[in-house]
Amino acid sequence: MEINKTIPVDDTMQRVLVTITHGGDSYGYDANTPVLEGDELQAHCDANEFKWLNNILYQVYGRNIQFPTLEEWDEWIAAGCKLEEITKTTVTPAQPAVDAVMGERQVVVESEVDEEVSTTEIEEVDGKFVEKTVTETVTKTVSTPQVTKHKLYNDAGEEIGEHAVPVMESYEITPAVEAVEETSETVVVRAESVVEKVAWKDTSE
Repeated sequence: MEINKTIPVDDTMQRVLVTITHGGDSYGYDANTPVLEGDELQAHCDANEFKWLNNILYQVYGRNIQFPTLEEWDEWIAAGCKLEEITKTTVTPAQPAVDAVMGERQVVVESEVDEEVSTTEIEEVDGKFVEKTVTETVTKTVSTPQVTKHKLYNDAGEEIGEHAVPVMESYEITPAVEAVEETSETVVVRAESVVEKVAWKDTSE
């Protein structure tokens, strides 16, 4: 790493313009460092070389990948800068068959009946207000719970009336569910691709 220039910022910090060379390419880089000079500054910059180079390579290769060591960067670049295919597999677990849940309720029969409805209207007739009753026939829907009537007896065996027993029916509360086998589906989240290297913008200018 070559230190090109330092620019004071304040009493504790300075800007350092450096040139980092790697793989035949040279990159100008601008970093903030403590106020140092000479060998101390060189040692500080050398200690941060990979950190700064890592940031450069991350941007040069399209912010698509990051490696923790320079060796892994070199291996990836030498292998053709390829982004491997990424797939995602979604598994839908098997579901056992479930029987329908049945219930019981009283049978209800709906029917239409005509009903006379009377309303009162006030009209002006020959200068007088006259109250008239208007009757009209309307059709209503009536729900009738069904029962079976049985004779009712007392303890002595004498018939004393009728006893109504509701007519019941079964109905489905929740439907049956068929068994489902486990299935899996794999989709490509990212296809294999080659990252094209872009020009580095010299931040030290």
